[in-house]
Amino acid sequence: MKIAMKKCLLVFFVMNLVGIAVALFLASGLGSDSIGLLCDGIRHVLPISFGNASLIYNLLIIVLAFCIAKENLGLGTVVYALVSGYFIDFYGYVIEVFKVNENVMAVRILSFIIGQCCLSLGLAILIQLKLGMNALDAVLYKIQEKSKLPYAGLRTACDISYVILGTLMGGTFGIGTICSVLLTGTMVSKIIKIIEKLITGDKYEAGKIMGKI
Repeated sequence: MKIAMKKCLLVFFVMNLVGIAVALFLASGLGSDSIGLLCDGIRHVLPISFGNASLIYNLLIIVLAFCIAKENLGLGTVVYALVSGYFIDFYGYVIEVFKVNENVMAVRILSFIIGQCCLSLGLAILIQLKLGMNALDAVLYKIQEKSKLPYAGLRTACDISYVILGTLMGGTFGIGTICSVLLTGTMVSKIIKIIEKLITGDKYEAGKIMGKI
């Protein structure tokens, strides 16, 4: 029960990190991360909110993940799929008050950097603490396991595909998108290693980690 409560709190924390991250990307006007750009494109094609566009995308990818990598799914996967878009909508309304995209470039760049750090940290927590990866990472880790290709490379290739598709559908592409594509996979991998060292000092076991938090 205690471990389950800790998991729920951590998932809630991650949802807030992702919400803040993508809201900052959108507010900066420098371009979103690849998934954010894809969802931005979806909301242009179907006139719906970002949260609903995110829900459509997540439901599609979670079905794929369930078919080929269900052992990587968990509480975090389901919660992420169902509510992450609405956390983004909420923080979008909050951040809109500050008119980030109307500020000087330094403020916009700082907003993007904070967003990128929040996104990478959130994804790393889901993966490292065995809370259930987001559905895309569940698929990518399964491919890594079978092909022995590095996660960072797989993530970057997938991000590029999402960027192209999202841009074609009318999503906002910018220098921030390029930075996110190049950095997300590497940053997530690095943060995972840092968390592992901080908590265990070596290879981890999910139950032991949750007991130490």
